[in-house]
Amino acid sequence: MQFTQQDRDALYTTWMSQKAKMRLTQMEMAKKMGLTQSEFSEILRGSTPITMEFIHQFCNNLHVDAYHIVPSLKHTNKSAQQLVTLKSTMSVDGEIQRVYAQGNQVIVEYVHTVM
Repeated sequence: MQFTQQDRDALYTTWMSQKAKMRLTQMEMAKKMGLTQSEFSEILRGSTPITMEFIHQFCNNLHVDAYHIVPSLKHTNKSAQQLVTLKSTMSVDGEIQRVYAQGNQVIVEYVHTVM
């Protein structure tokens, strides 16, 4: 799906409103989303394309419904299934021994040295 300048404007307006209410800085929000502050800014300001992954993370972190704020999504059928590829990363304080999936959970077993 391609997003428009109107979508970008709606995201920017939402950001300006929610950041004040939630007392968030751009740097904190970018970090929560796994982006640098400049990457976050470039997406909101228009020099980088908006992705569905960005919208999903953005809206989840601001506790808003994308289908209510993004004009292009307002006109889609919310009940129609859409596949979105998302990515999560994590760091552990130790050496990873085993990683496996169980249902919709990923389990990471690791060894941590206690001194």
